[in-house]
Amino acid sequence: MNSGLVYAKTPIGDEAVRQSTRVVQRNLRMVLVQVDGKVTVGELSAKIGNARLVENAVEELERGGYIVPLAKAAAAWELGIPKARKEQVSAISQFSTFGSGTAAGPASIGAQSQASRFSSFGKPVLPTAATTPEVPGTRSDLEPEVSDDGPVTVSRLPRLLAMGGVALLVFLALLAVFFPYNNYRADIERELGSVLAVPVSVGEVSLKLLPTPHLSLREIRIGAAGEGVIAAIDVNRPWTMLLSGAAGVQDVMLSGASIPVGQLLALPTIAGSQAIPWPAIRQLTLSDFRVDAGKSIHFGPFNGRLLLSSGQLQSATLETPDRSVLIGARPLAEGLDLTMEGRAWRLPGIPVTFPVLQAKVLLEDNRLQLRDIDASFFGGLLKGSWTLNWGDGLAMSGSGEMTRLDLRRVGADLVPRMKAEGDLSGSIRIAARGDDWSALWRNASAQMQIDVTRGLFNGIDVGEAARRGPGSLVRAGATRFDRLQADVGVDAQGVSLRDIRLDAGLLTASGQLQVSAAGEVSGALIALARSSVSTTRVPLAVSGTLPELTLGAGR
Repeated sequence: MNSGLVYAKTPIGDEAVRQSTRVVQRNLRMVLVQVDGKVTVGELSAKIGNARLVENAVEELERGGYIVPLAKAAAAWELGIPKARKEQVSAISQFSTFGSGTAAGPASIGAQSQASRFSSFGKPVLPTAATTPEVPGTRSDLEPEVSDDGPVTVSRLPRLLAMGGVALLVFLALLAVFFPYNNYRADIERELGSVLAVPVSVGEVSLKLLPTPHLSLREIRIGAAGEGVIAAIDVNRPWTMLLSGAAGVQDVMLSGASIPVGQLLALPTIAGSQAIPWPAIRQLTLSDFRVDAGKSIHFGPFNGRLLLSSGQLQSATLETPDRSVLIGARPLAEGLDLTMEGRAWRLPGIPVTFPVLQAKVLLEDNRLQLRDIDASFFGGLLKGSWTLNWGDGLAMSGSGEMTRLDLRRVGADLVPRMKAEGDLSGSIRIAARGDDWSALWRNASAQMQIDVTRGLFNGIDVGEAARRGPGSLVRAGATRFDRLQADVGVDAQGVSLRDIRLDAGLLTASGQLQVSAAGEVSGALIALARSSVSTTRVPLAVSGTLPELTLGAGR
């Protein structure tokens, strides 16, 4: 068709528009409304957006006598529609808008034509040439319907495709949820066993949709005897396994894991002893993770992440749920090299809190070593090292240097009955053996060399006893001193102070004391009281129960 042709409405076409006469297809009516004797067929095609639809509609409207080329428009308005065309309209309009209807005989055509004009379901139908067969492709039920308001088209085909896509997604979701994953547990166990290099058993396999879709493994046992336990392994983005299998897994989360130290250090991803069959894994997220050392030692629980490259551990960051301990880790040939940072960390089993603690840690199969300890301790500083062994029973040992500890706080936490003040410095060595963690600390023994400056002892008055002289008895009181030095031993039986050297200006004292676990004190001191003319030596017997003691002056 010539896209430059201009068409105009005939009297029938104009009446059909003014009377909102219904035609067979709404797209024909839309084109009829747009014909105004000015726009060309090409402009109509551009405006409506479907050249084929416009050309087919123009041809059908022209055959029905609703439009004519602009050059014939004047003649059409003078002569009106030809009789043959009118008969065509009457013949075709007999069909009700209910559907195709049944062909009527010649005698009833007129009656049907008149009745169809007043059908309650629509308006007269646009006629088509009765003798012209429908050409395939010129009219189709799949052609888009167009509203009378403008050239907006809505195709049934995309709508059907969209509905089919939604149905397919629903079907796939249901298939994914109800798929019998447990039938593949044996394959999953083999895959996990190849990764961990030990036998693995899995209790349950399923797909979880919340909070995000993930493949969930439950009740995992690691090792021939099942000594390692993982409550759950969740594989994120499980659809990647459809294309590349287990090797496509990148992000895995472990929850409720409890792994023996030896088993942990032997993992290929840490030891680097063999190639990892899942090199795509980039991150392991841990929740409620514990490491078992021996029968009674458990490190954790920890939350954190392990970062891997080519299946090998590159770094790890773990912290306790209360964030009091932060652990950084990297693998070494002999074990794991860890850095530890404590923040208001309370050592389990003893009433000691470290506001700040930093240390280098080496975790081995049967031993944990803390080196280069640098901690805030009772208001002062503690530097040293500490080792815990569990290979042959449970044992610990450590040593350190103390600087300017607050003696009042030390007494409040460790010896509540002792009422003393001052700045405590010195060295400490500690050792212990036991069947479990609690017994280990109950059996602990420590040796200290202490140096206390600018101090005060409440409950004992050495100066008053020396001033009163032989035969006097002094109870309670207080002794203020410039410096106190002693060798101190602490064990389950109590505290012993040997080689005591007390300096309080004109008063000095030396001797030894023994304090039982119940706070009973016994011992002897030699007090020297100096004056401008003489020095008095007074032996003192110490007895009583903390916090108040009795001094008896002898001869």
